[in-house]
Amino acid sequence: MYYSELSNNQMRIAVDLRQTFEVYREARRNAARYAGGLAWKAVAGHEYLVKITNRRGGTRSMGPRSPATESIYAEFVAGKARAKEREASLAQSVQEFAGMAKGIFLNRVPSIVTATLRKLDDHGLLGKNLMVIGTHAMYGYESVAGVQFDAGLMATTDVDLLWDARATLKLAFLDDAVAEAGVLAILQKVDRSFEPVRKGDFRAVNKAGFYVDLVKQAPNPPWKKGEPERIAAEDLKPSWLPNIKWLLASEKFQSIVVGQDGLPAPMVCPDPRAFAVYKQWLSAQPDRDPGKAKRDQQQAAATIALVRDKFPHLALDENAERMFPAAVRKLSRGVEFGL
Repeated sequence: MYYSELSNNQMRIAVDLRQTFEVYREARRNAARYAGGLAWKAVAGHEYLVKITNRRGGTRSMGPRSPATESIYAEFVAGKARAKEREASLAQSVQEFAGMAKGIFLNRVPSIVTATLRKLDDHGLLGKNLMVIGTHAMYGYESVAGVQFDAGLMATTDVDLLWDARATLKLAFLDDAVAEAGVLAILQKVDRSFEPVRKGDFRAVNKAGFYVDLVKQAPNPPWKKGEPERIAAEDLKPSWLPNIKWLLASEKFQSIVVGQDGLPAPMVCPDPRAFAVYKQWLSAQPDRDPGKAKRDQQQAAATIALVRDKFPHLALDENAERMFPAAVRKLSRGVEFGL
């Protein structure tokens, strides 16, 4: 068996933690709508209500002072106060559940990963523009299934983020650093020691030796133009990887995972069937390190076993194979698609 079941108590705390965190996320999104603020500005002897649109002091007029604009301002101030109070109250509840999660060993994911996922989510990049691939995706699958994979399958000192360069990119309008340096700036908000391994590299590493790799699908043909090379001008430059287009094409799998500090985070990763087939394909590449290839095969088999046992809504049949190119369909049989 590749995994163990959570106990009833672990399941209860996991469900309560996920539900509380989802409400907290919504409260954060609601509070973020008040970012920038409203203020009164005097112009030529008259007062105008203005909305602050960015950190450089940009503003947009809401109209001259009047009963209508005074009402807008009052509603904004009251709404912002309510939103902040609700966010703070739910943050405290999440912290309390985090302590319980640590006490019953639900805390699985490296805290640097969960902190990064929360920041990516705050900036609207997680899911639409970026998702987790590689070993850490398995934490998302196990969380939804209510199990824990064997530790030997999970140990790693890096996380891979797949950039979908096809998606429209909208960075947080108030954050100049992220607009200029993208994922690298977000990493540095989590841990200031993150730096590119080399100038213009696809990898960043922190002082503890934890790596974050930014990757994208290699264009076909390689000289094809049209897609941007980076998320932002000063960001990491994604490495091209071949044959990950079926990860991009698969349905996104969403979950809530728990960091080693007990704090939850949203995770978005590929359909577990696509993940398994990719891992099986990767294990068969002639330049793959033999040790890594063996673990790729084990992870593929473990993920398919989980799908078969815990995700009956994800078919393992001919229809499932249609998400993959013809060249890799034979590989799907190698990971027990039941054909």
